Amino acid sequence: MSASILRESKRRNLQSSRLAKVNELYDSQDVIKLYGISRNTLTNWINAGLTFIEGEQRLFLGADLNAFHRQRRIAVSSPCGPYEVYCVGCRSKHSLLHEKIDVRVTRTGDFRIALTCPEGSRTANRWVSEAELRTIRHLRESNPGPKTPD
Repeated sequence: MSASILRESKRRNLQSSRLAKVNELYDSQDVIKLYGISRNTLTNWINAGLTFIEGEQRLFLGADLNAFHRQRRIAVSSPCGPYEVYCVGCRSKHSLLHEKIDVRVTRTGDFRIALTCPEGSRTANRWVSEAELRTIRHLRESNPGPKTPD
């Protein structure tokens, strides 16, 4: 399997958070048509927390559909914390305090922290100032992390 196929299979489509009419009820087939998805995707959304009205058939309130997609967008777009780096390969955040890092000086005097992703062996980079680097080194020394034998 080529790398482009792997990337496409991991792609996460975020739907519009304003596509459904707020005061309208949708059954499963209506939701599938509205978003252009498969039944399996709808099942995954339900397992991820999409609420529905139980009955003879599942009914979804438009406001609930919009709120569900709004929350998914917020969760995906949450920025990294001060000691985290985002890996494009595995699409997750990694801590600069607990993982092995490589520090290099750039031409401008800033520092590039490179972290090799343990899941995908890709490199995630973060550019920091000298003060931030000192703070990260101090925190790494004072808090050795979860790998310390007790």
